[in-house]
Amino acid sequence: MTIVAVGRVGLLLVLLFPLSSQCPVRAIPQTSADSRSSLDERMIANERAVWESVKQKDAARFQELVADDARIIFDTGILTKSDFLASLPERTIQDYTLDSFTVLKPNNQTAILIYRATRSGIYKGKAFPPAAVHEASVWVLRNGHWVAVMNQETPISQ
Repeated sequence: MTIVAVGRVGLLLVLLFPLSSQCPVRAIPQTSADSRSSLDERMIANERAVWESVKQKDAARFQELVADDARIIFDTGILTKSDFLASLPERTIQDYTLDSFTVLKPNNQTAILIYRATRSGIYKGKAFPPAAVHEASVWVLRNGHWVAVMNQETPISQ
């Protein structure tokens, strides 16, 4: 490559151009069902089990799946596992769907699930209509058992 006297700005642009072509153009692609590993499928099944434990108000199953030091992040605030369990009698999930899962594995002891959920129900006596949210959950392997340590829920603007 020959650089003709273009000044520092031109040199900077020429030097940065090759780097920018290596940057991702779009978000991480969704993991297709065909390319999922058995661990991916297990993590998705665990995530679905958490949702079902909440729908069924099965505190014992929730206790098994969620770590004691977990945090659940809603638009209304951050709950500990104890906070969430205390609010379980006031939560009724009437219906939900989970789809568009992406599973990221930064190491052998961590799995991050990103997906879309649509849910409806009642909280503290007030109905909440079907609404779509982006969800992200972090699962870690502790003492040979996968547990959720964090869940983030973000409403999707309509």
